[in-house]
Amino acid sequence: MIIKKALISVSDRTGLLAFTPALLGSDYSLMATEGTAAFLREHGIAAENVSDLIQTPEMLGGRVKTLHPSIHGGILARPMDLEDLNALGISPIDLVVVNLYPFPDTLLKGGQTHATLIEQIDIGGVALIRAAAKNHERVTVVVDPDDYEWIAIRLRAGLDLTDGDRLKLAAKAFRLTAHYDALIADWMDPILSQPEAPWPEKISLALVRDQALRYGENPHQRAALYHLKGQAHRTTLVSGHAKPLSYNNLLDIDAATTCVSAFDRPACVIVKHAGPSGVAISDQVIAAYEKAYAADTVSAFGGVIAFNRPLDTQAVETILGRHFIELLLAPDFSHEAVELLQKWPRVRALQINPGTFEYPFWQVRALSDGYLIQERDQQLTEASGFRSVAKRPPTLQEQTDLLFAWVVACFVPSNAIVLAHEGQTRGLGGGQPNRVDSLTLAADKARRAGLDHGPLVLASDGFLPFPDVVEQAATFGVTAIIQPGGALRDQKVIAMADQHGMALVMTGLRHFRH
Repeated sequence: MIIKKALISVSDRTGLLAFTPALLGSDYSLMATEGTAAFLREHGIAAENVSDLIQTPEMLGGRVKTLHPSIHGGILARPMDLEDLNALGISPIDLVVVNLYPFPDTLLKGGQTHATLIEQIDIGGVALIRAAAKNHERVTVVVDPDDYEWIAIRLRAGLDLTDGDRLKLAAKAFRLTAHYDALIADWMDPILSQPEAPWPEKISLALVRDQALRYGENPHQRAALYHLKGQAHRTTLVSGHAKPLSYNNLLDIDAATTCVSAFDRPACVIVKHAGPSGVAISDQVIAAYEKAYAADTVSAFGGVIAFNRPLDTQAVETILGRHFIELLLAPDFSHEAVELLQKWPRVRALQINPGTFEYPFWQVRALSDGYLIQERDQQLTEASGFRSVAKRPPTLQEQTDLLFAWVVACFVPSNAIVLAHEGQTRGLGGGQPNRVDSLTLAADKARRAGLDHGPLVLASDGFLPFPDVVEQAATFGVTAIIQPGGALRDQKVIAMADQHGMALVMTGLRHFRH
């Protein structure tokens, strides 16, 4: 009978007491680092101390345990190296079970000192994992307690792990160490969250899978949700069926909550296909909903509705009694509102907290041959740099509406045109190849909603390259425009605004949303 050796060094001992008997029953002898060996022996499982094997005690407060030729030679040895091992009195190691110091968990706790976090950076464990994964043709490396059960089942059945099994486990091991190192590097030098910092030559994203999704944008596409640094869920299911959120649900939730959280006053945002169909602010959430719904009653059907204030029974009754919705989002719901929602199982109500959720500083988008990374667009309401450039300055009401429309325009696909009045979008146009088409679309929506009566303000996410948008807007009852400016024909645009007695504000900021 050939006795195989298993080396165990774990900080997370979950599942270990069920796994190690399967190893012993499959002719493995166990050796472990001091803490792990003591834990196993306390539970009646025989395990040799690594320090006894290498005749060197753990040192530097336990920071050096396994960095020794007898250990790494036993792991890295290949069949042709057995003569060297025998000459040195080193036994091959066939299985390595390791998990790392909990640096990620310690980092997430927050408030930790630099010295505390440094002590949570694993060295020996990473070296063991990499050595075993490199030599996966002979050595099995196990880094995830979730893998204990299926490995134990195979061993108890008298089956060896296949080459393919060891290869998959090795790949998983290298993913673990890559993720671990990415977290450490980002903590030591969080360059992607530092404005004006140079872009690093190499970037690794420390993402953790939250859940596999039913499918992607379409049923034939696979998809999964990942979070950065183990970030918590932004939403919690309050009522409705518990079927997992879909890829498109998550995009709509992100669009709705991002937009609604941009407003200080009570606000409602109705989203369909990841873009707003109606947005409004008011003194009360129910009034904001009425205005947002009126802006586009057709698109509101089956949409996602988000609020930045808690919802009571009256608000929920009004919404559910009017039309079908997919998702209802709010920072909180009254107890009575939740009881009412439970009578509508098809409607999922989610509690959100848009005011405290921490967005990543940067965004990633995939291309066919690479990835684009950019800083998140956060300068939505920097009104201090805005300037009135037409002969007539905007009135106080126009100023308020222009700022409202400007924020909404940031969330409408380019070329974005937003028509608004008294805290209500009257018509939205976006995703068109030119701004004239977007304006025509926005004006048509306002007309069909019966909201085309003036005075209206207009917001454009990009500069107006020609005066044609201003000229056409005048025919729709627009009295004030806000746009970035900076076009070669700015003076002609200003002159057209003056010709129609319009106020014109230039922001110096552009908010394309491609």
